[in-house]
Amino acid sequence: MKTLRFILIQITFWTALGATAQVYSPQQRLDINNATLEEIEQLPVSPRLAEEIYNYLTYRGDLKSIYDLKRIKGMDQKTFIKLKPLIHVEPFRPVSTTQQRIERMYYRFDRWSGQEGINEALIDLWIENALDPINVNEAGYDQLINLQNMSPADAVAIMNYRLENGRIRNMRDLRGVPGLSYYGYANARNFVDYNPPDDKGAVPVHGHVTVRMDNTPFMADEADVNNEVNIVNNAFVAPANSYPNQYVRGRFSIDRHFKLGFSYNHYLGEPIQYYDSDNTFPKIKWFAGLENFSWNIGTANDLKLRKLYVGDYSLTFGQGVIMENTDFFTPRKSGFGFRKRFKGLSGDNSRTREFRLRGTAAEVAYGDLSAIGFVSYAPRDAILNRAAADSAGNHAFNQLIVLDQRFAYAADDAGRLPDQTDLSWLNAVNELTVGGHVQYDFLPGTWLGLTYYESAYDRLLDPQPTEIVADNNWERRQVTADSEIKQAYGGPISRGSNPFWADAKSFRRVYGFDFQTVIGNLALMGEYGELDKGGSILKLGDDPSALVLSAYLQYPGFNMLALYRNYDVAYDNPYQRSFSNYRRFKGTIYEDYYYLQSALYGQLYSNAPQPQSEEGFYLNSFYQISRQLTTRFEFDQWTRKADRASQYRLVGWLDYRPIFPLQIQLRQKWQARDEQNDISLRYFKSLEFRGRIRARLSDFNSVSLIYVKGKTLVHPRPRVFGDIVLDSEGYGAGFTHNFNTYLKLSGFFLMYKGFFWNFEDTQFIVTDSQRGAMRSWLSLYSRFNSNFSMRLKYTLNIDKPVQNVAYSPANPDPGLRYGADYVRTNQNTVYLELNYTF
Repeated sequence: MKTLRFILIQITFWTALGATAQVYSPQQRLDINNATLEEIEQLPVSPRLAEEIYNYLTYRGDLKSIYDLKRIKGMDQKTFIKLKPLIHVEPFRPVSTTQQRIERMYYRFDRWSGQEGINEALIDLWIENALDPINVNEAGYDQLINLQNMSPADAVAIMNYRLENGRIRNMRDLRGVPGLSYYGYANARNFVDYNPPDDKGAVPVHGHVTVRMDNTPFMADEADVNNEVNIVNNAFVAPANSYPNQYVRGRFSIDRHFKLGFSYNHYLGEPIQYYDSDNTFPKIKWFAGLENFSWNIGTANDLKLRKLYVGDYSLTFGQGVIMENTDFFTPRKSGFGFRKRFKGLSGDNSRTREFRLRGTAAEVAYGDLSAIGFVSYAPRDAILNRAAADSAGNHAFNQLIVLDQRFAYAADDAGRLPDQTDLSWLNAVNELTVGGHVQYDFLPGTWLGLTYYESAYDRLLDPQPTEIVADNNWERRQVTADSEIKQAYGGPISRGSNPFWADAKSFRRVYGFDFQTVIGNLALMGEYGELDKGGSILKLGDDPSALVLSAYLQYPGFNMLALYRNYDVAYDNPYQRSFSNYRRFKGTIYEDYYYLQSALYGQLYSNAPQPQSEEGFYLNSFYQISRQLTTRFEFDQWTRKADRASQYRLVGWLDYRPIFPLQIQLRQKWQARDEQNDISLRYFKSLEFRGRIRARLSDFNSVSLIYVKGKTLVHPRPRVFGDIVLDSEGYGAGFTHNFNTYLKLSGFFLMYKGFFWNFEDTQFIVTDSQRGAMRSWLSLYSRFNSNFSMRLKYTLNIDKPVQNVAYSPANPDPGLRYGADYVRTNQNTVYLELNYTF
């Protein structure tokens, strides 16, 4: 209740501040020359006169004295007398170009700053380019394609226009680029300039810092939100401290060539990792980089150093088949729309911890040839085998694991605790990774690239399932899907040395190629990778492989994406992040944490960033039928290769606006697995409907209503008779109110039963209540000035109460034969976010 009282006081204070800060008096006068239109409207004048005053200041300049008010059209003596004690005249204070851009795009900064998206590299790039736009006449393909909502056809259209017309002079030229979609133009204009930067004057310095803190507990979060998942795998670990989730990150740009960044990430209740034994300096991620240098070497083309980074960095090549180092799994990551991936090399200040790359990486280019080389040395969390791997007593590592909370041990696995074998999974194995990517561009947007990397480990790699599964569950409970565990990479094939590292005992080698071509408004692309298990590098298919092929077609008001993928079960590449519906180990014994030696080992599945081995075909299309009506659909048909389970997923959206302020959105999902196999325990079928009505009001305010209905049918398990039906239903209402451009209040109220997912302000949540629950949240967003903003959110979840009644006939007192417990579960969470941009 203390937390609730504190939040209510804060909300009341800031709301009152936003509502009353514009009340002017002789003691609090308005600086008229530096006032915004919203501030002028708070004066005792009509809206028409407020607009006349604002236009006069904008187009004719600032007032020299208070009597210049009389020159404004509509100003009479009576109004002038009322205004005279309420305003004062100060010289106009010029606003910097950066502040002007922040004011013009503040609503985008609002969304980006709190976005729960997992690719911070894209968010950092968008904020950086919004503060310091790139020159559209010099930008390369990678710079353009990484912009928000920019498709390959859009990027190539801009590059072809430059080749044919010399340069893009202004926004009108940009809008007229043939083949550039409206969405591509509408977003690109926020990030580009049309002239070279002015090198005269002060050195430009830009940056942003974000601080987030919350006490949101871990939730069952399987990527494709459905009723199958309800995992709680942190119940056995007592918190090491009472600190909340903390995430601090910053990125800075100096003179457009020098980049610096850092981040600190701490999850709820986990111990803090320090550099020193005195626990003074907590471990952070950091990077320093150089970008966009070139040298004339006496040939037709300059030698360019596009990027050079030391410290922590991130890499993404092609479709993510071979290399994309993030700890997080994103379902159906196609590289388009909301599933966009950052392409290339960037400094890394993300929340990634397990698959961080730390060392140095560089990108160079000469003409149409470019190359990226990288070296990384970093520790990895891993489960160690209890049985010694050699006569010296060394222990092999079984599986790399992404941990929610980085405790030194799994507290419920007595066989690995210090009083037994002392096998900590924290920083259990060191990894040296060396690799590169070489690409030749034949035309703008048309290239062929080759990728190679090799990781060496200072422990043997031996994935033995019996070292993870408890008792004899592995022999007793094996299912076909467990072949994904059986074919994990390791054993004798992984033994080997490394010429650069004497401590190396095992290795993993992956290589392949990617390509892309753009023909008009059609983009074709693909990537192929192989995991080296002794086959020939020149012969395709003799080693475990993965393949993604996709085509993207766009017209005004219409686009379609078609994607095919095929991943072998034995393609065990820890850096694979390509398109998939489910994560690795789906359907295996690792998903059922109660079969494992520690419930925490369930994170092998629940936190696995790799996709599962599957083969399938995916379609995604958007069509604007009219100005009022748009439709979109997703269809995916795939087979889980580990057990040949056939699955499909079909989702349709309808967006109708009978009049502009009113929006009606309908969404229906059909999904099934092994629908034609009545005797299979793998069978399930899920239906989900979601409808929303939203009314857009003035000043970007809105109110909305939502209704959700879901049903999942699964076949009975052993000892259970009859089909199992899981129902879910919810209905709620939300609002957004902008007091002005500096203060916004939004909230939502929901009654639900069963499984429910939703976007709450800037957070994505997954929750479940079998009895029913009430959920509500209130979020306050305040911009203290152009540079500094705050977001404060309070969430309350109240479950329906349960009353347990017990009868005790042996009790000698007849009046006390019945005992009852009344239980109601409440959950209060607070989210605080601070942002500073300059």
